[in-house]
Amino acid sequence: MSSITKENPNTIIPDGVRYARWAGRALGFLLIGLALKNLLTGTLTTFVVIQSVYFILYGAFLNLPFAKVSDKRWKLTYVAMLIISALFVFLMIATVMFAYIAAADRGERLGVPGFEGTLIFLALMQVPAVLFERKPDLLD
Repeated sequence: MSSITKENPNTIIPDGVRYARWAGRALGFLLIGLALKNLLTGTLTTFVVIQSVYFILYGAFLNLPFAKVSDKRWKLTYVAMLIISALFVFLMIATVMFAYIAAADRGERLGVPGFEGTLIFLALMQVPAVLFERKPDLLD
């Protein structure tokens, strides 16, 4: 069942876009929770602090009401979404690389980074989801 946008009652947001945004909001809360867990219980290396702060900022950004942003600020907000989502991917790649280096130093071998890959997928899914939430007519 599709929903109607608040800006234009004649425009319908497809269900898939709504579900993708729900996943983005859940990702935001998950990232904030992971960051708080790292800050409160983990060993505070420089990378962990940077990662945790970025997770909190990105998680809060994902939970912004993008559909309600004014037309005047929409482009700036969307460009910010593109940039911080790309930076999130680079941060997750660095996380995996550091984990592989640490495992190699211990003489271990890590498997496929499934959790990090899922986080990257959900983060990259938010870029088109935010766009199509705002402008669902672009899907046609």
